[in-house]
Amino acid sequence: MSEHTYIFSLEELGYALAVHQGEEAAAGLMKAYYGDLPEESWELLFQAATHSLMAKGFIEQLDEEQGEVKFTPEIEQMIQHLLHSSYMLRGVKERKTSQTLTIHELRQKYLYHLSDNNVLHFLSWTEPADWGEELVRLYGADPAAAGTKLPESKAVVTEAIWNGLTSGKVSASSLPDALTPDQRQLIDKWQQNFQANGGTMDNVSILRLGRGNEMAIENILFLLPADEGMWVVRNMAADRNAEPQISIELQSGPACRKTLSAFAEELIT
Repeated sequence: MSEHTYIFSLEELGYALAVHQGEEAAAGLMKAYYGDLPEESWELLFQAATHSLMAKGFIEQLDEEQGEVKFTPEIEQMIQHLLHSSYMLRGVKERKTSQTLTIHELRQKYLYHLSDNNVLHFLSWTEPADWGEELVRLYGADPAAAGTKLPESKAVVTEAIWNGLTSGKVSASSLPDALTPDQRQLIDKWQQNFQANGGTMDNVSILRLGRGNEMAIENILFLLPADEGMWVVRNMAADRNAEPQISIELQSGPACRKTLSAFAEELIT
């Protein structure tokens, strides 16, 4: 990652987006945290953000009477990159603290954007060689975790069984005979971890913005830490239109690092 990391508050980033004709993006960012506010409240928030950005040196020139704002060249480039990128990798972690890591691609240049509880936003230029490490750090994949002590480390189930497992309507003991006892034991362990985590998993995805600003998911992994490593859940079907084949796998720390690095590389292929 670049040596220069810029830290924005939510209000500062919202203001920076708004003055670069990114009003829609700014509104989505701000309303997710504040909800609907009267216009005078938005004005007060943005006024405070303006002075804070000036104090940080992010704004070079400000003419409030003429409504002209000039950001430093690198900040300007980053904001334009955020606004015009339509292809990205996004990692979401909801455990303990809510964090979202987005790597925005634009003309084969990549911007790292970490949102911490949607309150602080970290922006920096990044390179593909850094992404595996960044994702490992985000999800807390323990590099020392040697891997499962269970007899089996992977099981593949249908979408219907997966939906039953996640809803709690299906237990490992009632799985089809096609799965071995060792695979049932593995799935039972995953289900225990899943329920202990409130019935949720983290995820990392490759996203593409299409017409009408609709976001399409091109690929996705679901992740959940375990004592022995990291649960990795994904659709193994090569054809996206085919019946999903859901892989539930318990990976060691080093194996998870490789999985995350390989997944992130899809952004450059």
